[in-house]
Order: sequence, then C-alpha cells, then structure tokens
Amino acid sequence: MLDIDSVSRIAASVEGWLSDAQGRALYTAASRVRGHGAIVEIGSWKGRSTVWLAHGARCAGARVIAVDPHANSREDPKANTLEAFRANIARAGVEERVEPMVMTSAEAACALRQDVELLFVDGDHSIEGALADAIVWLPRVVPGGIVMFHDVATSGYSGPRRVFQTMICRNHQFHRLRRVGSMMIADRTDRRSRAQGLRSRLVDLLLYFYDGEAAFKRALRRLRRARLHPSVVTS
Repeated sequence: MLDIDSVSRIAASVEGWLSDAQGRALYTAASRVRGHGAIVEIGSWKGRSTVWLAHGARCAGARVIAVDPHANSREDPKANTLEAFRANIARAGVEERVEPMVMTSAEAACALRQDVELLFVDGDHSIEGALADAIVWLPRVVPGGIVMFHDVATSGYSGPRRVFQTMICRNHQFHRLRRVGSMMIADRTDRRSRAQGLRSRLVDLLLYFYDGEAAFKRALRRLRRARLHPSVVTS
C-alpha cells in the first residue's frame, strides 16, 4: 500500500486540474469510509481524481464507482477519454479498486442501487447539469456521509457554486462546510445545529464573492477589447 506522498507523485502525472491539496482531501475522505454506502465519483475525465480516491479506498477496503461517459466533455467535446482513463488507472495500480460506469450521471443513478457514503461531483459545470447531478445523487448520501463539489469557490464556473449554495448551504441536512481550494465539502447529518446553520448561511453569502469577481473579469475583458478595437461597440 502506497503512502500518500507516493500517491501524490502518481496523480501528478495524470492530466487534470485537481490540485494536490484537493487530491489529499479526496484520499483522506475515501480512506475513512465505513462501508455504509458506495464511493461515487461523478466526472472522472482521465482519472487524476479517481487515482486519489481509489488509493484512499484501498485503505478502507472499498471501491470507487467512477461515472463518466468519456465523451462530449466540457474540456474537449470531440475527445473520448476512456482509453486514457483505463491506462492511467492501470498505471496507478488501482484497477481492482475502480468500477467504471461509462454512462451519464442520470443513467448511473438509475443503474446503481446502493446508498452513497462519499460523493465527489466534478461533472457537467452548467447550472442545469450541476443541478441534475445534485437532484439525483444528494438524496442517496447517508447520514455521516460526505459530499465534495469541485469548482465551487472559483469565478470560472457559476453552475457548481449556485447548486452548492441552494442544495447544500440552504439544506438543513448538511453541515460542517469547509473549503479546499475551489472544492467545497460538507457532511450529511440528520439535522444541523443552529450554530452550523449560521455558519452555512455565512458560507452561502461569502460564495457570492466569486460572482462579483466573475463580473469584474468580464468588465476588464470588455475594456481591453474596447481599447484594442475602439471602433467596435462592445455589448
């Protein structure tokens, strides 16, 4: 069994955007599951996050259900990433810990009949896509389980952030909200305390900062275009 620093070196060789700190958070969460439900990953791409989850799952004697159609991705709609995914998982030595479900998130939700103890969501980043993932998967998370949403605390995407605000921050069944880079994490509970409710409301409000940052960046881009092409009226 590899130590976490060795896993870090392997994961860094897999193409992707997950940071080392986020990977370590995935590894830790997966290593602590207690067999009360499945580990489910929505959005695997080429397998960087899957490698982290699978090595963590090995510590707990668990497996990772890796859901991705491996086609029509936001990064490259023409790419088929399944071959690269399988090669990276094999090279990382975790084939036996990963169950790929090569289908959409909605199809996997219908096919999988298990509860979920650890849910990592890094799929469709549109508001509609992120909301669809949350609707079908969040009710499956057992009390004491963990949900981890990538690309929430960033101005790059609004979908995961808005869904995390509405489905997690404002939901009394989730508490202990925390952040690792752009990734937000929450624990499932039967009912959160008043103090945790206030904390969740504060997180909800603070996440609006990234909407302001995104608006500022759009304004800067318009200003640069106007300076480069002063005769063109920008909208």
